[in-house]
Amino acid sequence: MSAIDDMALSDEALEAWMAIKPAPRPLVRTMSALDGFVTAAVTGPRFPDPQYWMCPLMGLPRDVLAKGSATDHAVFASVARIHNRINETLFDRPQDYAPRFATKPSGGIDPRPWCQGFYAAINLNIKKWKRLLDLDNPNHGLLLPILIYCVDKRGGPSSASPGQGQRPRASSSMRPTKTSPSSSPPCANSTTSPVMTIRSDRRRRGPTASYYLL
Repeated sequence: MSAIDDMALSDEALEAWMAIKPAPRPLVRTMSALDGFVTAAVTGPRFPDPQYWMCPLMGLPRDVLAKGSATDHAVFASVARIHNRINETLFDRPQDYAPRFATKPSGGIDPRPWCQGFYAAINLNIKKWKRLLDLDNPNHGLLLPILIYCVDKRGGPSSASPGQGQRPRASSSMRPTKTSPSSSPPCANSTTSPVMTIRSDRRRRGPTASYYLL
């Protein structure tokens, strides 16, 4: 078991913490949405440092590793563990990757929280995602299976998804499923912080690079 595993909260404890944390509030409130956010951070445009997205994601101070509380460190470690798991899975075993969708009361799959978490990550790094959000970009269709489930802060359809009268560039058959595309990669060189190790994202060029959004 790694140092991150020793420090991290259980999924149940982390979700309970996200649900009640006061301001600054986390950008997501469920494990499904958190999984979607981290997936976007791994597969999308890179941040200069993992703390640039991990801290605002969870409403933690930027100097959390130096001055945060024991709970702050546990939350940070929990997100780092999720990041490393997604990163390593997509790079080493892409066929095993599956979005962590929520379950409806009726028992069916609910992709909306995961997609909304992915969308929250886009908004945090919106300038670098802008090119792919352009409806005239042929690659915009890569995001449609996610954006069709997303709403903006006012509760309306996300501005990046097709509006009325606009024809999507991707087939409706591209809706998210529990299995991911068979071609993927992300991942990973190790960088060491004073508290824990977080694997940084690394793109691998070649036939499998089509999984990357940017």
